[in-house]
Amino acid sequence: MPNRLAIVASAIALVLAPAALVGCGGDDSSNSDSGKKSSAAQGEALQKGVTLTLWTMPNSPQPKEDLQKMVEPFTAKTGVNVDVQEVGWDVQFDRIRNAAVAGEGPDITQAGTTQVPFFAALGGFTDLNDRVGEIGGKDAYAEGIWNTTQVQGQEGTWAVPWFTEARSIYYRKDVLEKAGVDPATAFADLDSFKATLQAIKDKVPDIEPFGAPGKKAYDLVHQVMPFVWDNGGAELSADAKQSTINTPESQQGVEFMGGLITAGLFDKSQLERDGTQVENQFKGGRLATWIGGPWVLGSIDRAEDDTWSDDARANVGVAPMPTGPGGKAYTFVGGSDLMVFKSSKYPNEAWALVKFLSEDQTQIDYAKLLGMFPARLAPQQSVGDSSENHKAFFEAIQSGRTYAPIPQWGQIENAYKTRFGNILDSAAGVGKDYSAATVKSQLDAAAKEADGLLAQSAG
Repeated sequence: MPNRLAIVASAIALVLAPAALVGCGGDDSSNSDSGKKSSAAQGEALQKGVTLTLWTMPNSPQPKEDLQKMVEPFTAKTGVNVDVQEVGWDVQFDRIRNAAVAGEGPDITQAGTTQVPFFAALGGFTDLNDRVGEIGGKDAYAEGIWNTTQVQGQEGTWAVPWFTEARSIYYRKDVLEKAGVDPATAFADLDSFKATLQAIKDKVPDIEPFGAPGKKAYDLVHQVMPFVWDNGGAELSADAKQSTINTPESQQGVEFMGGLITAGLFDKSQLERDGTQVENQFKGGRLATWIGGPWVLGSIDRAEDDTWSDDARANVGVAPMPTGPGGKAYTFVGGSDLMVFKSSKYPNEAWALVKFLSEDQTQIDYAKLLGMFPARLAPQQSVGDSSENHKAFFEAIQSGRTYAPIPQWGQIENAYKTRFGNILDSAAGVGKDYSAATVKSQLDAAAKEADGLLAQSAG
């Protein structure tokens, strides 16, 4: 996540296949009631000398070493050892799935927030519902973040939020000043957002107003959906049984993005790049505005990050996403959760480690290392208060949305990604001529494919 590792570990995880997990608490006799579970989890009955295995993804420059150091105080306090093992994002989905099905794996694993439902459906993970009260339960988290631990239509809590990211608007303070635009209102709503880009185009011609990645970006859907949500659209119906990506409201949101391209406010060459490459275009001074996550803030003060131009590094501003016609602003919120394998031989010790990783200071320290936000509200607030730019992300997280927690979401997202990419390409002059009819045709195709997936068994 440092140079995109942060996005990888947070957002990337967000995009990999989704699903639902289903599990039960450990069958250890010491867990026969919640009181015993609570005391054990607090360390009174923990088995000293045992070793837990924790799978982590490339979240930081040295993922294994960084997390191993982070859990040293836990081992010192409890006597429970932790073997941190790094699993690459390119193989983690298959490895977690296979471990859950086989009943042989680590004690705890990191999982991307949109992956949780798929993994849960495999039946190999522990339902933590009777233990999460010990860490504050859903009241300790923003609604969108807590929803990533659930599976639609099922009882249970299948994960614990670990770290979080959301998307906000990055902008150049010096460019807005040259354009005569007040940062306080520049991105307040969709109209002012577009007007700001137009002012940049008219008055600061040596920089592109805005850019976003195209179909090469794993997170393309995250870029488009906030505009869909702003316009009253949604990815699926409330019961998650039907696609709603082709409703008039959803189409209006997609067309807002396409309209930025046809109006010359969106650097269409960025559509040939992935998310990291577009990020570097902003850092390098080509783009005046860009939508990204909090990991970029952590790179501003790193002198070794030579992707920054001097002017861009010195003039970074962050604003929450704009409100739509309904007066609400939405953004995609994601990150990674922690899941406990049902096959763990040490369920009490595993839960104790999850509790430690959920402590406010632990969350602050680890999230700072990643350039992310803590998952819990209290430490989130602490990070949000650290600067105006961090405050913008904190506000974004509170109103953030994620996708329906269903097993089929990963495949559905891929279908949407393809069609969104086709639409943006069309707006840029590639393929079919851009028009409302073209957009509707692509969204109808996406909805048809999604409906077919929704009709399949979640098993």
